[in-house]
Amino acid sequence: TTTTTTTTTTTNNNNTTELTLNITQNCLWRVQQLSANDDDNKHLLRVFVDAGGCSGFQYQFEMESEIQDDDYVFEEVVVVDEASLRLIQGSTIDYVQEMIKSSFAVVENPQSESACGCGSSFAVKNFAANPA
Repeated sequence: TTTTTTTTTTTNNNNTTELTLNITQNCLWRVQQLSANDDDNKHLLRVFVDAGGCSGFQYQFEMESEIQDDDYVFEEVVVVDEASLRLIQGSTIDYVQEMIKSSFAVVENPQSESACGCGSSFAVKNFAANPA
C-alpha cells in the first residue's frame, strides 16, 4: 500500500507545531468511493479517539460533510479534531480488506503503548501526560 505523509503546521501563541498523519492510497480510494455513492454530500472521513474499548481508548471513523473549528485536514478528505490528533499523531490511516471484514484502521500509532487484538482500541504511552 502506498502511503502519503501529510504534515500540517500550526502556530499558537508563537509556538509552531508540525502535526503529521500518514494516509494510505487505499484510505483515499475508499473515501472517494463512499463519497461518490453518498447523496448527503458526506465527503470527509472523520477520525477520532473516544474513551472505551478493552485498552482504554478506541478509534472511531465517520463520514461527514463539515469541518469544525478545531479540525485539522489531511489530504483534503481526512479530518481529525485537535484532542484526537494528539493521540494519533504520526500514525497511518489505512483502509484494510480482510477475509472477514473491511474497515478503516489506525496503524503504527507511535502514541500507543499497547493495542487490543482487533486493533480498534489502544492504551496511550505516558497516560499522565495524555489524559482522556
